[in-house]
Amino acid sequence: LSQRFARVYGSPGEAPRVLGLLRAFWPLLVVCFVTGYLVREILPFPRMSMSQVGLLFVLVGVLTSFLLVWGERRLGNFLKGAKGEEWVAHELSFLSSEYAVFNGLRLRGGEENFDHIIVGPAGVFVVETKNWKGSVEFRGGKLFAGGKEPSRPPLKQVKAATAELVAYLDQKGCATLPAHPVLCFLGTRLPEDLMNVNGVVVCSGTRLVEVLQENFDEPVASPLREQVVSELRKIIE
Repeated sequence: LSQRFARVYGSPGEAPRVLGLLRAFWPLLVVCFVTGYLVREILPFPRMSMSQVGLLFVLVGVLTSFLLVWGERRLGNFLKGAKGEEWVAHELSFLSSEYAVFNGLRLRGGEENFDHIIVGPAGVFVVETKNWKGSVEFRGGKLFAGGKEPSRPPLKQVKAATAELVAYLDQKGCATLPAHPVLCFLGTRLPEDLMNVNGVVVCSGTRLVEVLQENFDEPVASPLREQVVSELRKIIE
């Protein structure tokens, strides 16, 4: 039965979960350092008055509470992104056997974390998943969420990831394979479910499989596809 569906490699959502923990709670290391300093000031020979130490411990307690609330909220955003990647990976796993799906990949020496790379008859697709609430709009080839441009624009993000992958495959002798950047939104209101913005395919989660099955040009020869799959598998293995 498994031979009827896409070959799947990697673990979806792993990067946001790990990075989320690190980025959300690293300030607590500062709290630990300050706490250790205060303990050193009172043991074994007090260098500060007990009232001063007590006041500082209260301040540390307040700061810790604030950082825990802030960190939990920030971690929730990362976990939401991880769940989005897992949902997309589940949908991609039901593609036909002509496809190979790579989740949570990072190229050797690369800078980008790839949510999903799909190799299929139409070429290679770089899919960036965004699990955002609310709505987004596009003006002048830029994306705006809540009326503001994100600090890390997703359109630039997926284009940079695609360029990095193309450069990597070029080094491996696979430069002729067409590459398509795709920005997939889950739970987000889009102007249209499927559109092209500055060379990036933007779609809802329900239209993603349709995008991957689109015949942009002549189908890519199977040997070239298998060469790309082999190179990407080396990274996973």
